[in-house]
Amino acid sequence: MKRRDFLRQGLGITSGLMAATQAPFAFAKSDASGFSNSISQRNDFNLPAIEEGQTVRGKQVFKLTLQQGQTRILADTTTETIGINQNFLAPVLRMKKGQTVKMEVTNKLDEIAALHWHGMVLPATEDGGPHQAIEPNTTWIAEWKVLNEPSTLFYHSHTHNQTGQQVWRGLGGQMQIVDEDRDADLGIPHQYGIDDYPVILMDRAFEETGEFYYNNSRMDKMQGMHGDVMLVNGVPNSVLKPKKTLVRLRLHNASNARFYHLEFSDNRPFQLIATDGGLLEKPTKLRQIRLAPAERAEILVDLSDRKPITLKSIKGYGNLSRGMMGGNNASHLDQDFDLLHLDSSQSEQSSAFKRTQLVTFPDWSKVQVAKTRLMKLEMQMGPRMMFGSGGFTINGQAMDMNVINEVTHANTFEIWELQNPSTMHHPFHIHNTQFRVLDRDGKAPYPWEHGFKDTVTVHSKETVRILFPTGPYKNNNTPYMYHCHILEHEDAGMMGQFTVV
Repeated sequence: MKRRDFLRQGLGITSGLMAATQAPFAFAKSDASGFSNSISQRNDFNLPAIEEGQTVRGKQVFKLTLQQGQTRILADTTTETIGINQNFLAPVLRMKKGQTVKMEVTNKLDEIAALHWHGMVLPATEDGGPHQAIEPNTTWIAEWKVLNEPSTLFYHSHTHNQTGQQVWRGLGGQMQIVDEDRDADLGIPHQYGIDDYPVILMDRAFEETGEFYYNNSRMDKMQGMHGDVMLVNGVPNSVLKPKKTLVRLRLHNASNARFYHLEFSDNRPFQLIATDGGLLEKPTKLRQIRLAPAERAEILVDLSDRKPITLKSIKGYGNLSRGMMGGNNASHLDQDFDLLHLDSSQSEQSSAFKRTQLVTFPDWSKVQVAKTRLMKLEMQMGPRMMFGSGGFTINGQAMDMNVINEVTHANTFEIWELQNPSTMHHPFHIHNTQFRVLDRDGKAPYPWEHGFKDTVTVHSKETVRILFPTGPYKNNNTPYMYHCHILEHEDAGMMGQFTVV
């Protein structure tokens, strides 16, 4: 049996994280409950455990263990996985602005790893990038004061040349900076597991044995690793039964390379209230939103009509549809997917959300720009790429641990002009900052890009300008990273290093 046929036939799925519920099979049609269902068995929504740390001498201490395990994802088989404090994936880390956090990260894997705090403003030595590698059976300690605004962040492997495969196997999770009092004053749902839910989106591919399929071939490296099994919080085809009819979904693209074009099955509107770096100034009414790898968005969904709905991803957005040379690719991996079903039939009625103003952004319109830099994201379509030896660069330079590509100055602002002459889209991420998107080819950014961001998609043949603060921390020797967040592109060389002095 071919791997593709196996996947299509073998998706009577459960997980070691949650027990499965029984449901009739209905391919690409609505079942008796009104849900669209293309997998034979629906599963209970997996609500990740919360880790808030322990208060020790005025610090919040988090003890995190990188570990190996086995997880039942496909029916009647187990998959070798890795995770943080569990067999697969990780708990949600919760903290507050102003706290000093101390991360004690112990590596119980049989390989080198690194753990990066994606979106955090923090000293370079605590960043968890490739320079903070953790050897097996050792503990790395990172400590910093949380300067970020309340927001939904991300923590994940950032091991040199191994990030893609380690994240694919499970080394990552969501991080939340929370302010329940502020949210209550604004009328924003904020009770974890009651009306506030993490929705961590990822795709995976499997071998016939049930093991993860991960291949660093030329094509998989170019397009990034994609799968045709969609998971939410590590579980496929799951049903969320929220406790309230107004819910906050913390959407989080944790896929290696898949771009999601999201909408609900009945095309209902929702309110976008936050992006990567926190709340927007005003809620934005949308019916669709796009998330590239590593992007997050917090949305409010009104379920008071009690109708069953499904969060879907629409085909055609991302690199699968572009093909190797930018043409059409009819791959089975590029299709419409059902991601998460919502059943509000037993939910308690919530008050409607009526706020029109959330926060006030600092005025950056007249800041002095210390420097404007060009970042050209390139894929060399010559022999180096064809034979798997490279070809992924920024400004013509592939990642070199011994090269500092750029030097910035603390407490200044810079504009980076991101150019993408390649045939693929690239989500561009900068460590240690939250930036604003100025424009796309001179035009206004998308409606879901009006807040603070740490990752932005630069489409093929497009130029995007961003304005960002360099932050308060100085270090002449230890760099931060900037890179494409298609993890296979990052591992292949589309990454650079900068210091803040």
